[in-house]
Amino acid sequence: MKLTNVIDTKTMLFFASILSVFVINYSFHAGYLVTYGDAESHLNIAKRVVHSITPGFSQLGGIWLPLPHLLMIPFVYFDSLWRTGLAGSILSGISFVISAVFIYKLVLLVTDNKYAALISFLIFSLNPNILYMQTTAMSELPLILFFVTSTYFFIKFLMDQEDIFSLITAALLGLAASLTRYDGWFLVLTQASILIFLYLKRFIQKQDRKILEGQFFLFSTLAFLGIFLWIGWDLLILGDPFYFSNSSFSAKSQQQGWLARGELPTYHNLYLSIIYYSMTALRNIGTILSALFIFGLLIYIANKDFIKRGLIISLFLTPFTFYVATLYMGQSVIFIPDVVPKDFEWHMFNVRYGIMMVPVAAFFTAYLFNRVHLLSKLLIIFLLISQAVSFISGYEKVITWEDGKYGLSSSKSPHVESWIRENYDGGLVLIDDFARTLSIIRSGIPMQNIIYIGNKPYWEESLKEPEKHARWIIMQKSDVVWSTILNDPDTSGRLYKYFEKAYTSPEILVFKRNPNVE
Repeated sequence: MKLTNVIDTKTMLFFASILSVFVINYSFHAGYLVTYGDAESHLNIAKRVVHSITPGFSQLGGIWLPLPHLLMIPFVYFDSLWRTGLAGSILSGISFVISAVFIYKLVLLVTDNKYAALISFLIFSLNPNILYMQTTAMSELPLILFFVTSTYFFIKFLMDQEDIFSLITAALLGLAASLTRYDGWFLVLTQASILIFLYLKRFIQKQDRKILEGQFFLFSTLAFLGIFLWIGWDLLILGDPFYFSNSSFSAKSQQQGWLARGELPTYHNLYLSIIYYSMTALRNIGTILSALFIFGLLIYIANKDFIKRGLIISLFLTPFTFYVATLYMGQSVIFIPDVVPKDFEWHMFNVRYGIMMVPVAAFFTAYLFNRVHLLSKLLIIFLLISQAVSFISGYEKVITWEDGKYGLSSSKSPHVESWIRENYDGGLVLIDDFARTLSIIRSGIPMQNIIYIGNKPYWEESLKEPEKHARWIIMQKSDVVWSTILNDPDTSGRLYKYFEKAYTSPEILVFKRNPNVE
C-alpha cells in the first residue's frame, strides 16, 4: 500500500480528533481549562441565555460577538459542562479538528501534493499553543475555523471564477467569522476588496465584467450581513449602534487606562505595532518555523503571476494586518516578554492573538516544502523536528498557557471563593461580575441566583435598595457595587441595617442578609 493512499482527509480527521480528545482530557485533569479569565466570561455569557434570573438572548450583551456563545448554549445547559469548562472545550475542539482538516485540503488544493498537505496538517495540529487553546472556551479556535474554511473556498473560487458554490460558501463562512471575532470583519472586507480589484482589472482591460459585478454583490450581501446584524442588535438592545466600540466595557475604553499610565507603547507607533505583533506571532509559531514561513512566503510571491499571488497573500495576512492596525489605533494591547519595557507592571498579556498566524505559517511552510528538491525537503523535516524539540524541552515556552496561568490574562482565584463554596446556603447574590471579584464557576453559586449588570431591573434596584432582592452581597474594592453602595450614605445605611458582614479581606467584603431584620 502506497503512503499516499493512507494520507487523505479521513486520516487527518481521525488523527486530529484523537489528538484533540487526548489534550482536552489532559488539560481537564490538570485544571487548565479555565485558566483564562475571559474563558469563564465566555462560558457565563452562554449560560445566562438559558439559566439566569432574567434569561434570554439579551444576555449576549453588545461587546463580544455572539456566535461562539450561541454555539456553546447546548453544552452550558448542563451545569457539569459549564462549571468544568468542557462546554467551551467541545466547541474549540471541534473547531480545531475541522481547521486541521481544511488546512490539509487548502494546501492540497494549491499544490496537489499530499506530502506537502500532510506537512501543513502536522505543523498546525501539533503546535502546542494551538493544542492548548483548543481546550479552552476562548474564541480564537472558532475564528481560525471560519478563517481557514472561508479562505479555502475563496481561493477555490479564484481558481475557477465560475464556481459560484465556492463563492457563496466563502461568504457564509466569512459571515460566521464576522459574528465570532472582530478580526472576521477585516477578513470579509479583504475578500470584498479582492473582488473589487478583479473587477477594476477587467474594467481596465475592457473585458466583460457583468458576471463579476453580480458575484461581488452576491458575496457582499451575504458576507457583510453579520456586521449589519450586530450593529442593528446594539442599536435595538443598547441604544447605540457602535456600543461595542463606545461602551465603557469596550476594548477601546479599556485601552485608555493603559494609555493614561503610559503603558500602551504601540499607540500611534507603526514600528512598535509591527514589532509587537511580529514577536507575538513568532512566540506562538516557534522561531525555526517562523523562519521557514517567511522563506516560503518569499518563494510563493516570487512568481510571474505576482498580482494574483499578492492578492492571495493579502488574504492570508489579514490577521497580521488587523492586529497591527488595532495596536496602532489603541483598540487592542499586547504585552510580550523581552519586548515590553521592564518598568511595566505586567509583561505578558493577550499573547494568544499570535496563534492566528499559525495556520498561515503552516500553509507557506508546506508550500516551501512542495517547491524544493529532496535534500531540501529532508532539511525542512529536520528543522521542523528541531522546532518540536525546542517546544518539548521547554526552551521555547507554550506562551498561551503561560499567559493563562501567570500573565494578566489569568483568572483570579481569591480565598473568598473557597469560603463562599463552604458557606453559601442559597439566595440571590449581588455582584459586579465585570470586575471578576470571584469565579462564579468555582464558587458553586447557581447562575440563576446571580444579580449582575445584565439583570434589569434587579441590578439597578439592588444598587439603590440592597435589601430588595439580594440575600448576599459580594463587593470588591472600587468595583461598581462597592463604589455605589458604600460611597452613598443612604445606601450604605440600608446595607448595614439589613445585612451583616460575613467575610472581610483587604480587597473583598461579603455581606449576608440579617434574618432578624425585616
